[in-house]
Amino acid sequence: QQQQQQPPQQQQQSQADEEAAVVGGSSDPSSGRDYTAIPAQIDAKMEEFDEDSQLRPTIITPSNTWMKKSKKGLLADPTTSIMRGDEQKAEKDKAMDLLDALTKSGAIPVENASLHIVMAATHGFDKTVVETVVQDNVSPIEKVERSTLILAQTIHDLPSGELIEPSQLGRAAAASPRLFE
Repeated sequence: QQQQQQPPQQQQQSQADEEAAVVGGSSDPSSGRDYTAIPAQIDAKMEEFDEDSQLRPTIITPSNTWMKKSKKGLLADPTTSIMRGDEQKAEKDKAMDLLDALTKSGAIPVENASLHIVMAATHGFDKTVVETVVQDNVSPIEKVERSTLILAQTIHDLPSGELIEPSQLGRAAAASPRLFE
């Protein structure tokens, strides 16, 4: 009944807030998760939980040459071309211009879209895997599993206990008790 008394613009905003609450988000873009902060959060978690300091950030550098596969028309045969620096920038600018035009400079929301973020880390050992097992009597799997759990709990913003199969919880908690406190 309250929505009937509100102006149409406020009704739309209330509906958007309700829909966002259902999916666990918010209609306010400023209240969403800041994905640019995740690397710093991972570093902080690694300092806190990684006793061996074996996990290192990995920089992903795309090659200077990209292959573009495209079609002139819907029924045309696909063509492949090679793109270098200036061509890559021009194609990226065209894509952003198209997105800008389709959304009327952000006035129309992009629904049913997904954002893919690629992050990489490298787990290194001081010794080979065999030396780690034989000489140190340490399971490298437990060390990699701990690193994976630290990354997963940071990225998914969930406690370690919710990320592991219940049947494996006791074993993982015994190997890395600090992650499950």
